[in-house]
Amino acid sequence: MGGDAEQELRDLAATAYSQSATTPLLASIVLRRAQRQRRRRNAVRGSVVGAVVIGTAAAATIGGGPYYEYRQPSAVMEPTVPTASSVVVNRDLAPERLDVVQITLHIDGREVQGLLRVIGMAGDVVACPASSSTACTVTVNGEPVADATVAGLDTLPFDRVTVPEDALFVLGDARDKSVDSRDLGPVDLADVNGVVVAVINGAGKAGPVVGAPGHPVPDDYEIDPERPVPPAFTTDD
Repeated sequence: MGGDAEQELRDLAATAYSQSATTPLLASIVLRRAQRQRRRRNAVRGSVVGAVVIGTAAAATIGGGPYYEYRQPSAVMEPTVPTASSVVVNRDLAPERLDVVQITLHIDGREVQGLLRVIGMAGDVVACPASSSTACTVTVNGEPVADATVAGLDTLPFDRVTVPEDALFVLGDARDKSVDSRDLGPVDLADVNGVVVAVINGAGKAGPVVGAPGHPVPDDYEIDPERPVPPAFTTDD
């Protein structure tokens, strides 16, 4: 890549970083990609390989790798994923119990993007039986949820649900704000866009997803920033 093309990418990265809705990770990704292309300039000649499009809520690049960045638009996964924070998603990873997934929900005839946690998988019986207190303990096949942090989240009672084939039972960690399988029923496995493998902190560093199984985390230059997504549907809407 010539000097002019690389400078153009640097200028675009600076513009992205200056936008209040973009993340420090985006500028790092763009610059790392520019550096990789410069190292390949003796083997590859021609036009700029990637184009960066700046939006008001996020920035996007054209990419085909398994990892992408997603900005959480609501409070339904707090405190695990704070509102407006970013996560790294693996679109090729099959979800497991307690994974946080990026999912398309179908609500009132519209598609809504969001993050929710997998509680039950096909064949599981999920319930939250009433107790002497207001809150209840979510159970899967009669046993409390395996992770103590997730099991300790305040939840109002709901009836038992058997998860059908090719479906998942999902909940938000902020149970009082989330619209999830308690309202919508089990969701289709095909509507899962990917599994969250890391949460990005304010310094642009990847950290673990609390309560979820551990998954490999990529280097930041392997992550494709995603396009803006519609606001998530919560009980505040």
